[in-house]
Amino acid sequence: MRYLLRLAAAVPLIGCELLAASCGYGVKEERLPETGATLEGEVKYGSEKVPLALIIVTGPNGSATGKVNEETGRYKVENAPLGEVKIGVNTDAMRGELQSKMMAGYYKGPEAKAKGIVAPPKVIDVPAKFGNPDTSGIKTTISSGENTFNITIPK
Repeated sequence: MRYLLRLAAAVPLIGCELLAASCGYGVKEERLPETGATLEGEVKYGSEKVPLALIIVTGPNGSATGKVNEETGRYKVENAPLGEVKIGVNTDAMRGELQSKMMAGYYKGPEAKAKGIVAPPKVIDVPAKFGNPDTSGIKTTISSGENTFNITIPK
């Protein structure tokens, strides 16, 4: 009888440990080291500024992303990977974010301009191949500290 009571008490504990292990508790997560490097600049498609884009930077030691600031028209990527990197300019990702903002009341229609509410920025359609760092052909080299790289995508 004692054996059954001990077994009955142990089963929930074993179940909890299995559940915790399956959720990743006790598993050491590997994080990439902080580089401290930044990459910033402006983005143009031909001669036209790109006011909305997700900038994707990939290198041999990781990747990082940043956004074009709607107000300044400049992008900034924090903790950018060091060395030679490939860069993607994804406008589709930001189109979705803008759509969400509009649905949440960010844009109030044509009458909003008269009330001093700013209309959403124009989305510039950049060809899809430039959205992927592996197919964009855009490259630069990043060293520690602040780095400036203006991106001009040919029309």
